[in-house]
Amino acid sequence: MYCLIKEWPNKMATLMTEDGVVLWTFSDVEEARKVWQDWCSLQNDKNSSQVGRLCKSDLSEQIL
Repeated sequence: MYCLIKEWPNKMATLMTEDGVVLWTFSDVEEARKVWQDWCSLQNDKNSSQVGRLCKSDLSEQIL
């Protein structure tokens, strides 16, 4: 599974699937990233650790 983290102007962060389904919103990017990494480690799936980040400036994806 591939997920994205969208950081909002108020520094909150939303974890979502690549097709735009919102999974949860967190207080910041670090919290969202930690939850995603914890979930992936529970799944024991090496491919599940892929996460991107939607940039505020141009909404381009970057692999973290």
